[in-house]
Amino acid sequence: MRMRRFALALAAALEFLSSIGAGQQGGTGELLARARAAQGQSAESAQLEGRGKVHASGLDGRQRVVLATDGRFRFEVESGLPESSGFDGERVWTRDHTGLERVVEMEAADRSQLFAWVLAGHWSAASELDVRALATETGAAPRLELTLRGRPMTMTLALDPGTLLPAELVYPEDSGGLTWSFADFAEVGGRRLPRRWSFDQGAGIRDTFEIEAWQPVASDASAFRATLAPAGDVRFDPEIEPELDVERVATGHLLVEPWVEGESVGMFIFDTGAGAMAIDPKVADELGLAELGEVVAVGVGGRTTASFRRGTRFELGPVALVNPVYVEIDLAFLEPLFGRKVAGIVGYDLLARCVAEIETKAPYVALHDPARFELAGGRWQDLVLNDSTPCVVARFEGEREGLFRIDTGANGTLSFHAPAVRELDLLAGRSLTAGQSGGVGGYAGTKVGVLAWFELAGHRFEGRQVEFSLAEHGAFTDRYTLGNIGQDFLAPFRMVLDYPNGRLAFVERAQ
Repeated sequence: MRMRRFALALAAALEFLSSIGAGQQGGTGELLARARAAQGQSAESAQLEGRGKVHASGLDGRQRVVLATDGRFRFEVESGLPESSGFDGERVWTRDHTGLERVVEMEAADRSQLFAWVLAGHWSAASELDVRALATETGAAPRLELTLRGRPMTMTLALDPGTLLPAELVYPEDSGGLTWSFADFAEVGGRRLPRRWSFDQGAGIRDTFEIEAWQPVASDASAFRATLAPAGDVRFDPEIEPELDVERVATGHLLVEPWVEGESVGMFIFDTGAGAMAIDPKVADELGLAELGEVVAVGVGGRTTASFRRGTRFELGPVALVNPVYVEIDLAFLEPLFGRKVAGIVGYDLLARCVAEIETKAPYVALHDPARFELAGGRWQDLVLNDSTPCVVARFEGEREGLFRIDTGANGTLSFHAPAVRELDLLAGRSLTAGQSGGVGGYAGTKVGVLAWFELAGHRFEGRQVEFSLAEHGAFTDRYTLGNIGQDFLAPFRMVLDYPNGRLAFVERAQ
């Protein structure tokens, strides 16, 4: 009873101290009202447009931004690595530097919306957001916690103490903090918008954006829509068999041999967990591939910087990509594990343009034209992509279920992500040993133990060893998915991925 009274007293004291900090800013309601007044209000039908300079992904370019007061937006960057993104009121979309246009979901969509709404001032009146004032010291910048309702997305917004306009937006993303900073506000159409902002991705990469002038423009709903046209940079040769020659190395990884710039340069890992095509810098140098820009590469161990390389042709089986863009990653660390040189990684950019049939145990990979493919056995289900990684709903001990990433580049059975390990208390009452997992960005600690059961696509695995991540940074701190399914839990299936049509299937193999 005495401990309970102490706990109640402590909770009351903490709540009181928190109220003092918020009270110095006037409380959430008052602070939000003052911030809304500082931002200003545009007419409900207002549409604003700005054009200016940009330095993004290590390249200079031009930008166009279109904002609507109801939260719709469009961003365009023209540079050596052109990109576009937008929100039409129902869905978020992106057009990447390869020219591929698609709807984005989950973390990427939520992150885009929250940033754009702070930039446009929509955040202060958005019904989609929960806003809470955070305790701060006297004289410090007021801070607000912004949470998208019903989503794991939460960011912290710091307001300028003098103007109460947005100063800094911070997202403690799975691979490290992301920070947007805003400056040089100007009034246009009754609303104050920044003319300069920056985006710090960590790992030493900082993009900067400048608007020369904001101006009201005629309302045009088509400005926010995507065309979602099929990719025009892929070719299928019907004379070439879809099945590839595949080698399965001791770690379980699948290796395939493409033709790059018309040459055989070595084996590439076939990896559904890779968000881009990758190439080793020595191979890229030998081929004379042009180097351009820079990017943050995210792996199990965290973040690292890399350059882009542009080619002219990549061929794998019947599929050919024209003018592919690779992320340059030093893959020499894999040679002792694989017993051979690894030249690159086949990832999202190729998978997004074809239908891929994959068996991790056989091994087997076949690539098809999505316009001609017919599923034999199994049934289609909707494909969910978190960033560029396919995901599937699975069930596990305790009658729990959730979304898991599908990663043919991960050996072993299953790795639970660190947030799921904490929030579901998955270490409690379990016999565990220490381990580690590694990849791009380094290594992260894990615990290894037995899971009572795991069920994927109707197939139940009993009493299998799995990993429980302890990562503080990197891909395994993802809050949108519970974990990462590796090769061993994919072994009973022929998995069929049809990214262009947004679907996947698991066809159980004969045992």
